[in-house]
Amino acid sequence: MENNSYHHGDLKHELMEKGLVLINKYGEDNLSLRKLAAECGVSNAAPYAHFKNKEDLISEIQSYVMRLFTAHLEKALSEYAESKDVFIMLGKAYVMFFYKNPSYFDFIFSRKNIKVNVSLGETGENPPFDILKKIASEYFSKRNMPEYEIENIVIAMWALVHGLSAITAMPNVEGNTDWEERVEAVLRTAGFSNKENGNEFDNSRY
Repeated sequence: MENNSYHHGDLKHELMEKGLVLINKYGEDNLSLRKLAAECGVSNAAPYAHFKNKEDLISEIQSYVMRLFTAHLEKALSEYAESKDVFIMLGKAYVMFFYKNPSYFDFIFSRKNIKVNVSLGETGENPPFDILKKIASEYFSKRNMPEYEIENIVIAMWALVHGLSAITAMPNVEGNTDWEERVEAVLRTAGFSNKENGNEFDNSRY
């Protein structure tokens, strides 16, 4: 039976969320707007009010997840921009976003069309990475660090938070998995915090 209770905007959101789940579960080749309509309990024509075709749906899902992720990091940055722990809190925000939304991690990092530019002066098609790159560039440039070394630190930082995100998004990780506390502790152990005896970021491990 068709579900007529959706508001116009609600249905688009539901189609994207359930479309994302179906893609992760069965692969995008096995997704169709007809199957998605059935999953949402709406008519076969309903998805076409929001998306021209399957490719348009997938593109919209990608943009949707990126917007949420970027907004999440920007919120953390606005709260901790002046804090000595800005790198920790930004890294923690990165990881916890995917811990709370593991289907987003599976989807967004399976995309082959997202370009990442590790050069400091260039932006890519990954706004969250560009946020990390910008804050690191501003911090280390003031310390007369060569650009190439800053890029290496950014890549190392990204590798760490991305790896932690992959671990926390896994469904069967056992042990002490209080990730709110543990992620922050791992980032401090890895040198994301400023040195205790000064205001310098501890980049000796990178």
